[in-house]
Amino acid sequence: MARFLRLMALLCALTACGGDAVPAGTSTSSSAALPTNTSPFTVTTTARPTTTTTSPAPPTTTTTAPPTSVSEDARAVVMAGFGGTELDAATEAHLTEGGRAVILFSRNLVDPDQLTALTASIACAAAAPVIVAVDQEPGRVDRLADVGVPAPPLDSQPGDFSAASATMATAMLELGINLDLAPIVDVAQGENPVLEGRNLGPDPAVVIERAVDFIEALDTAGVGTTAKHFPGHGLSRVDPHRDVTIIDASMETLLAEHFPPFTAAIDAGVSTVMVGHPVYEAIDPNQPASLSPVVLAMLRDDFGFEGVAITDGLSMAALRKVRTIEQIAIEAMQAGQDLLLADRPSDVPRLVDTIVAAVTDGTLDRSRLGEAAERVRRLADSLAPVNCPAS
Repeated sequence: MARFLRLMALLCALTACGGDAVPAGTSTSSSAALPTNTSPFTVTTTARPTTTTTSPAPPTTTTTAPPTSVSEDARAVVMAGFGGTELDAATEAHLTEGGRAVILFSRNLVDPDQLTALTASIACAAAAPVIVAVDQEPGRVDRLADVGVPAPPLDSQPGDFSAASATMATAMLELGINLDLAPIVDVAQGENPVLEGRNLGPDPAVVIERAVDFIEALDTAGVGTTAKHFPGHGLSRVDPHRDVTIIDASMETLLAEHFPPFTAAIDAGVSTVMVGHPVYEAIDPNQPASLSPVVLAMLRDDFGFEGVAITDGLSMAALRKVRTIEQIAIEAMQAGQDLLLADRPSDVPRLVDTIVAAVTDGTLDRSRLGEAAERVRRLADSLAPVNCPAS
């Protein structure tokens, strides 16, 4: 109920219900729409005098993690993609020097034995809890099917869907993969080139039911999950892989039909939320969602999400047509993203170098980088471990 009230306040703030219209491009905060100190009750308490005897407290010890450098934190917030079926020297160095997340694509997969050896080498290079992620979605983006681990079919019956999700999660862990960049919780309505063959349909209730089943099945096994693509890709008419994408849905439509699956996923304990690249005219008409402080603040303040916010792939034309990777890195971090998905291997060092330089010259607050890196490390710590045989 509290989250519903916050979202209703957000709707009023963005649509100016009961007041003048908000000028386009004006940043609003739902928390400002909620008055403080509005309780009608005043409680006065009078403490009774007491006499207590307190024994000396036993000595305590506090273990503090050693401080991390700017470079280590910059690597921690970059999810590295790489080429080839073995760990290359550049990605090994990225992990050794602070990287905590990699993403695997079809180009990295041959068979179960090769994949298990690859993920073990990733864990050994990191020498710390590490995130090994893959897009393993119900539907056509099913990366692990070629190594014998299919995702549950989109048209499965509910009980079969949950059972297949649990079986898949166990197999993923055996291969050394502990984060699934799924489920898609977009409510796809009408022609949608980016979600064709990989969405759970146009009914928010069905999307919620399947997504929660998927999240809970994977969570039980120790595999993290990702709700994507916030705040809802369901009305996209252009594929962001190919072009700038604009969604002109009203705030009322988004609130009624496209936000509820994200609320349900967060309530179910989803590990990460992937923020998409479309521009949402009703929320922030000036920035893609993935680079928008307004959208990231909404995710934190109005949806109550405290986990890792991750970008969609940074090679997409929706961003790269109008920005360099260096501009994207700074805008994403300033907006509040925690993990930058570098699907193009050559972007990894550029992202790291840009973030380090931005902190050094004051463009990016050191505390913002530290906050993001700490969220990524906490996520890595919370997932089932990827084993290094030599450790």
